[in-house]
Amino acid sequence: MDKALDTPDIAAARAGRELGFRKDINGLRALAVLGVVAFHADRALVPGGFAGVDVFFVISGFLISRIILSECAAGHFSLTMFYAKRARRILPALILVVSLVWIVGWFRAAPTQFRDIGGGLLGNSYFTVNFWLLRLAGVTGYFGADSSTKPLLHLWSLSIEEQFYLVWSVLLLALFSLARRLLPWVVVGIFVVSLTACVILTPIDPIGAFYLPWTRAWELALGALIAYREVFLLQALPYPARKVANIGAALGVALMLGAFFLMSEAQPFPGWRAAIPTAGCALVIANPRSLAGEIALGNRVAGFFGVISYPLYLWHWPLFAFAHIWPGVIPTPAVMFMLAAVAVVLATLTYRLIEAPVADLFRRRPFAIAFALVAMLAATGVVGRVTYDAKGFPGRFPPLVARIFDFDVNGAQGKRLMQCFYQRDDRAYPLEEERLRAARFFEDNRCGEKDNPGKPTILVVGDSHAAHLFAGLTEAFAGAANVVTLSSVFCAPLVEHVAMDAGVAGTPRCRAINDYVFERIRAIRPDVLLVAGYFAQYAHEANWRYPGYLDALVEGVRRLHRDGVRSIVVAGQVPTWAPILPILVGRDVLERGEAPEFSRIGVRPDSLETDRTLAAKDWGEGVVYVSQAGKLCGADGCRRLVGDNLPEDLLAVDYGHYSVNGSIFAVRTILAPVIKAGIAKSR
Repeated sequence: MDKALDTPDIAAARAGRELGFRKDINGLRALAVLGVVAFHADRALVPGGFAGVDVFFVISGFLISRIILSECAAGHFSLTMFYAKRARRILPALILVVSLVWIVGWFRAAPTQFRDIGGGLLGNSYFTVNFWLLRLAGVTGYFGADSSTKPLLHLWSLSIEEQFYLVWSVLLLALFSLARRLLPWVVVGIFVVSLTACVILTPIDPIGAFYLPWTRAWELALGALIAYREVFLLQALPYPARKVANIGAALGVALMLGAFFLMSEAQPFPGWRAAIPTAGCALVIANPRSLAGEIALGNRVAGFFGVISYPLYLWHWPLFAFAHIWPGVIPTPAVMFMLAAVAVVLATLTYRLIEAPVADLFRRRPFAIAFALVAMLAATGVVGRVTYDAKGFPGRFPPLVARIFDFDVNGAQGKRLMQCFYQRDDRAYPLEEERLRAARFFEDNRCGEKDNPGKPTILVVGDSHAAHLFAGLTEAFAGAANVVTLSSVFCAPLVEHVAMDAGVAGTPRCRAINDYVFERIRAIRPDVLLVAGYFAQYAHEANWRYPGYLDALVEGVRRLHRDGVRSIVVAGQVPTWAPILPILVGRDVLERGEAPEFSRIGVRPDSLETDRTLAAKDWGEGVVYVSQAGKLCGADGCRRLVGDNLPEDLLAVDYGHYSVNGSIFAVRTILAPVIKAGIAKSR
């Protein structure tokens, strides 16, 4: 395309014929997949490599829209053939990978992990993995520690692309047939609305913004707008001159590389930051025949990785996830890059032995091959449904091991206390409505009220890591003190007057809860205020991080002491594990016949780092920081068991919530002496 063409239809026909393959776009695929793989192998090396997925979205939006628009303009677009071609392109490698994940999972995954693999297979068969993961997200999302043990996590992006293919083709065909003049304006409208929703939702609900298709549609629509220009507006908006193209494409590559190396999971994402890599990709696509496109993206190495980019994306993550699941494997960067090399080999073999032969068969019998592929995909969905309904087939393991794997009796026990554990609503409300809801919940349940005014009062505040102390507190202080709580799930505790949208503590819900809790603490003036929380989450977890949280917590606690709360005990960060502790212990029992009382395997360093940081803080007079991790961990690693009776004597039931016996052990041996001293001081 060296010059503008005469008519839109001729332009469209030529666009479809002559621009079927561009080396620079193939190089963009290589850049995107290498960024993602490097990020997953070593997040410190390429901290923003996850943005490669955003580059893929723009590429997909451009290529798919160009195919649809050019064929519509030429008068031979067929929805059935379009879907058949998508099946041929997507399904062969996908079916192979998910099938092998299921087979490996049968032998290596614990029941809960295998159940989730089944759920992933089921969601993948409908291309709804993103919604499946959103439902399971809970405490963490894509960047969370638990994500590393989900072998099908990466299929969320493929689901969004398939949702786009299914809806976008029908929408463009309908607009082209019925209201052609409106077509570009509708695409622009989708771009603007989706981008706005993405920017607004990211600081409020980063997990939802990450996984929802309507907060990602703008990235695909951006590619579609470039495709519309190429198919219909090339005469009015021709390709820029070589010098201009060189500048534009070079800037685009710089933006993408800048995103890969300067962004990180600690920053809210996608939001406006996703515009950096997507704009870079768009600049390269809109400026063909540039030096950057020819040299940086069009070389043989980039070409090789571009060709295998799709199977490489499919293969690398299950290998990485199983490295976290496999007992005895320590997923160091060296191990992960070795697995990345294995993924390259598997991707190459998949391309040559699976994708290429299927493509040859498809050319001879397209609809028969497409139907067979869809049938196989449906079969994986059936297997996934059965696996999920069977709860991961716990019968694969000896009865004791199965009970350990399935153990989930949390220390958050005690009806009176649990009545005052504020759960999260799926909906978000404005600040004033959240204030009313929080006050109504705590007041209707008489939270913070003393059963016996003559006895000392222990007021517990915090999140689920405060709630898991309930069993121990109930036993240790039954009849000796009023144990009351103002606790809530998924909210950074004791941060007062935060700026709205300044991380998770700044959501309307958490702002309302914290303001109410501070007010009630000052009114109650308990003998001991016990503060507990998943502090490492708010300091490190990307989707739940509150900037400066640890210092804000210290200031909030010190302020309460100045306001008259005489004795404050901060129950420090507990050790956490990945994968979860029952799986680690169950694997030990399965493979060694016993489980050690202490072990270093699986202990997450961020929890120990957070504990050390908090222990070194100046908490001020009247405040005692109790290092739970310090008491539970030593030279032999961290405590896993509190007795010989499994599974009841597991310290924790998941990544870091105490079991009932774990709660009793921790309160009796670590917290109770300090709390009793605080009561004596206040009295």
